[in-house]
Amino acid sequence: MKALRTKLSTYAIALLISCGFTAPLMAGSSDFSGIFAAFNGSAGGAQIDGRHIDSDSQINEGQVGGVFPLAGYEVGFNLPLGDMFFLGFGHSWTKGGAATLSEAKGDSAGGSNGDGDAANSSAFTLKAKNLKEVYVMPSISIYDNAAVYVKLGRSIADLDLTGAASGAPGNLTGDLVGIGTIAMTPSGIFIKTEGSVTRFDDINVVGVGGSGVSKVEGTPTVVAGTVAIGFKF
Repeated sequence: MKALRTKLSTYAIALLISCGFTAPLMAGSSDFSGIFAAFNGSAGGAQIDGRHIDSDSQINEGQVGGVFPLAGYEVGFNLPLGDMFFLGFGHSWTKGGAATLSEAKGDSAGGSNGDGDAANSSAFTLKAKNLKEVYVMPSISIYDNAAVYVKLGRSIADLDLTGAASGAPGNLTGDLVGIGTIAMTPSGIFIKTEGSVTRFDDINVVGVGGSGVSKVEGTPTVVAGTVAIGFKF
């Protein structure tokens, strides 16, 4: 996943540079200047690379994941930095299907995109929800009312722990990188498409199954494709 993020960033930078050299004279950053707001929908895929350390200090490593829908809103503003370049700043809030990590009794870590795997009697369930992001978007206007951008930001999600475990972090935090396009009508209505990767900081769930030394550790990653419809004021 780290390699994917590196390739994504390299591709995005190369795309922006190439567009800067080939954009026609009609392109203008002023078309995008100002405050914007949008509603968005996403298809997200979550993966957790982790390990389970049981009460006998035995280690089981593996990956779990799932796919889930997301919906939310975003607000921000774009600041022109030249004829073609502009810098966007924004905040988004997303609510939808939550990524879940479950630990089954007598089994290694498992996961799903809902309330856990019904086939297993879960000792605990750790659910991530209410994803929030703050970001900057270095952007280039390539034609009238059309632009490409790179998104760099910070994400945070609430964590909800239930079941036989005594403690977990209150939230997830991580770094976001993405690339996307904007197409806008003369009236200010726009459509934005985006692909992004968010790699969260490591998490630890302790006291699994009532044991003081048993725990689960993992590194969550979320890949999402997003479409937003909004208005530039």
